[in-house]
Amino acid sequence: MKCQVASTVAEKNAILQQRYAIFVEEFHFFEPHDESDKIEYDRYDEHSLLLGVWEKENLIASCRLVLPNTTFGLPTLNSMIIDTNKLQSDQITAEISRITVAAAHRTFKNTIKIMKIMQKELYRIASDYNIMQWVGAVEPSFLRLLQHSALPYVPIGPLQHMIGADRYPVILTIRDYAVSRKEY
Repeated sequence: MKCQVASTVAEKNAILQQRYAIFVEEFHFFEPHDESDKIEYDRYDEHSLLLGVWEKENLIASCRLVLPNTTFGLPTLNSMIIDTNKLQSDQITAEISRITVAAAHRTFKNTIKIMKIMQKELYRIASDYNIMQWVGAVEPSFLRLLQHSALPYVPIGPLQHMIGADRYPVILTIRDYAVSRKEY
């Protein structure tokens, strides 16, 4: 299993198609843009890196990293109530969103392994963009899974409705991630 930034049109399309299958067809979080293309995307994808977790040649999981930008900002910070005392607004922040895991790989143990591999690649990428913290919005059960995975995301606001479910806005700093890996 390896995680890498999608670098070809085929890899990007595979990720967008997986998002469609999961977010549109399986969970019905979004309406389809166009039935014929079967891809899920939004305006934030223009400012994002798409990451895939591949097992041999099969895409088994993905996420996007919305990079800091002044055009649209970050989805979670734009749409959720945030405790500004918990967010270090002077730090360069990116957002992890659109996390997918293919149904056949959604066991507790396997999802933990996937999240750790994904976060390790996000950490590597962070130095290229001077990212000091990541934000996102996760359901309570997914937050527990992340914490069980030793990925110390913490809520930075109350539980609130976003994209078809109740979610917490969360944050993980580079420092806290490095400490969790004993690298700081």
